[in-house]
Amino acid sequence: MAKTATKTRVTKKQVQAHRNRASKDLSPNWEGCESWDGDAFHKFFRNAMDYYRLESEIKTYKPIVIKWMTDIGCAKEDISAIKKVKDNRISTTMGAIAHCLTRGMQAQRADFNNGRDTAAWLRAEIVKVIADGKDDVDPEVAAAEKEAAKADVYVPSIQERLRETAFRMTEEIENAIESFSQDPEAFDPKTFKILNLLKSQQAKAAHARVIRDIYQSQHDEYVELQEGKCDQLKEGYSHLSKAQIKKITGFYHDIIGACEMLMQEAKVNKKPRARKAVPAEKIVAKLKYMKQDPKLKLVSIAPTDIVGAKELWVFNTKSRKLGKYIAAEFSDLGVKGTSITGFDEHKSLQKTLRKPEEQLKEFKAAGKVALRKFLEDIKAVDIKLNGRINEETVLLKVQ
Repeated sequence: MAKTATKTRVTKKQVQAHRNRASKDLSPNWEGCESWDGDAFHKFFRNAMDYYRLESEIKTYKPIVIKWMTDIGCAKEDISAIKKVKDNRISTTMGAIAHCLTRGMQAQRADFNNGRDTAAWLRAEIVKVIADGKDDVDPEVAAAEKEAAKADVYVPSIQERLRETAFRMTEEIENAIESFSQDPEAFDPKTFKILNLLKSQQAKAAHARVIRDIYQSQHDEYVELQEGKCDQLKEGYSHLSKAQIKKITGFYHDIIGACEMLMQEAKVNKKPRARKAVPAEKIVAKLKYMKQDPKLKLVSIAPTDIVGAKELWVFNTKSRKLGKYIAAEFSDLGVKGTSITGFDEHKSLQKTLRKPEEQLKEFKAAGKVALRKFLEDIKAVDIKLNGRINEETVLLKVQ
């Protein structure tokens, strides 16, 4: 028979001992090192260096070096300078030495390291690090400067970019106007196809609007000049003949016309905004109907089934009328408020039942084929349905 493994119970004492070990500072403690002999001091130093090399992270070295500098009273500018250098400039040896010195290690002994001063070595290394890292940028300062630079950079608005693009599209138009200024007689507006020019530049309606506004005032001025009612304009353009005025006016008219045509085309070609489909539950939310009639053992269908259906059978328990809604051609039944929509007003009829219990029982048992003539076979007067549904109406069936 196999032995059952016994579960070892952990005592409170063991848990507390583990906690004490976890919280205990295991870093090398140099207390009493003045009384150690040279071998003991050297061995402890090697173990301490190994400890800091294995147990410490590089980002912890700079803070301990700064602490040591503060403890021995280094100049504030030197401490500020060492703070600005990158963390990786502080070597593992520098960090470990700074740890040892702050923990009580003697900086100089005749029987250790040939009597050299460890603190003097660390100070010399710090001077080198400061010199090498004088161009280092503090990450926080760099981030702040970057954000400030972003804030100072001017970002043109969409409208400004649009206008700049539109101005570039008018280069050939401006050249044409310049050619008219230089030689009005030789200018031929028919050689410039403004609409084709703007389309080749891929001008959109927004660009066309900007370009039209650029030349609108000059166009209006030439039109007024051509009418001959303003003496001041006549005097200003007295150097032009009537034929030349007609040519330049027609040219501006072509510019305005081409721009307005592009704007109109954009309106015509603009896709209509797609309507968001309304959930059926929301469509029928206000529909009032009778959910069930215990006397006739009738239960209404879900009103959401009406939306998109082609036929709907209803029964009014008060008037005893059985009705059939038929969807209009190219349409489906729907619901708006408390009414049925989309039905054919001529084909949608209702009739009064003389024996509701028997006739509704037959209705329930009837299949699709039988239902086609079910209403016709009832001997009663045809009454047109008006679409209204109320609390006395049972929703029987949809197809």
